[in-house]
Amino acid sequence: MSLRTHNRHGLLTVHIPPELVPSILQHISPTPPSPLPGPAFIDRSWQQYRHDLRAFIQCALVCRTWCTFTREIMLHTLIVPWLDESILQLCSILRQFGSYSRVMIIFTIDAGDSVRLNRNDFCVALDGCFSSMPQMPKVEIYGAMDRIFGYSLPAEVGRFDLLSLRSLKLAGSVGHSGKSLLDALGRVAPFLETLEIMYFETWPFDHSLPTSLGKLHSLILHCTYLSVPGVIDLLRGPDEDGNSGQVLQKLVIIPGRLQSIPPPDITPLLTFDSTGERLRFLMIHALDPCRSLECCPALETFVYVSPTSSNIFPFLPRTLRRLAISVMLLSPSNRFVAYISSENARNLLHLAVALKHDADLAFTTTSELFISVTEACKDAGVSLTWMVPGMLGLGLEGWDDVTELFQTVQSLPRARLKLI
Repeated sequence: MSLRTHNRHGLLTVHIPPELVPSILQHISPTPPSPLPGPAFIDRSWQQYRHDLRAFIQCALVCRTWCTFTREIMLHTLIVPWLDESILQLCSILRQFGSYSRVMIIFTIDAGDSVRLNRNDFCVALDGCFSSMPQMPKVEIYGAMDRIFGYSLPAEVGRFDLLSLRSLKLAGSVGHSGKSLLDALGRVAPFLETLEIMYFETWPFDHSLPTSLGKLHSLILHCTYLSVPGVIDLLRGPDEDGNSGQVLQKLVIIPGRLQSIPPPDITPLLTFDSTGERLRFLMIHALDPCRSLECCPALETFVYVSPTSSNIFPFLPRTLRRLAISVMLLSPSNRFVAYISSENARNLLHLAVALKHDADLAFTTTSELFISVTEACKDAGVSLTWMVPGMLGLGLEGWDDVTELFQTVQSLPRARLKLI
């Protein structure tokens, strides 16, 4: 099909099929600066993003079709800097187009010379945004919990009733506002399916949620201080006889850098209400993998890329479909070769092996270990991926749901994973 046509003046024009417009707009839409690994954006990065966003909005002026697609893309994920006056305009826009919004990201920013709102006015506007978004399943908050959920906030401000919320990501310090945070979390707890807690060196485990996490399918404790009794209380909720562990299927535990050594034993958590027996996905770091695997007989995905020489293969369940491990676990290679050729590995489809440094690749690819592991995977029909820091590649096929977690544990830049 030719896209070239001539208008009535004889000039050559290009016709773009409507079905291609969304892909074109997605390709040219600006990408916001990532709030990780630090809690605060640089003001200059935010201002550049706003400039690019204004330029992108000009695409809406082409025609009505482009206007519709641009609006859907622009409002799908909302970027909200803490105390920035731009929230006033956003609140006004959402009164008419809030149904397009699905994700909101709130983050702290270096003030610079930008105009700042006072805290109460910002929270009132934020509450107005929330009330205008009936289908917003995900909220991410980076480094602003103390400011949003502090004790000094008036009772009529910041209640934030998010009845459609399905996923909540909290990253940053909680300080002295732990109870206020848990009260706010309790209001959405009955609806949450995913809760991710990141970069908390403390967490208010001395307080319990006022409402049970009855629908929680995924719990991610990401570089956060781990209190095993506290996590159990979080799952159990306010009722000593109740729990939400019965529906939990994905558990990720990456202890914080201030975690005590030796690391805590998470066996009580996995045995609480048979939580481990129901898990389908488990990712742990710097914890005992063998003791954890003993409690999880139905896993389909297991991720343990911490350097260790433990022999985990006898403990891997037959249900396993994806396995990600450190290269150290492959030595000696005969343990892995025996496992992958056994009946216990009959359901395994994907193996990812994490290398700590680029130099490991040159060493590994010329070693007997590399040859034997590669041949064993080929014979078993298992897809093999070597995760190499800093190398351009095709992405990590089949592991999109944990790419960010790989990035944290292995310092692997996103979309820089080499597929072999």
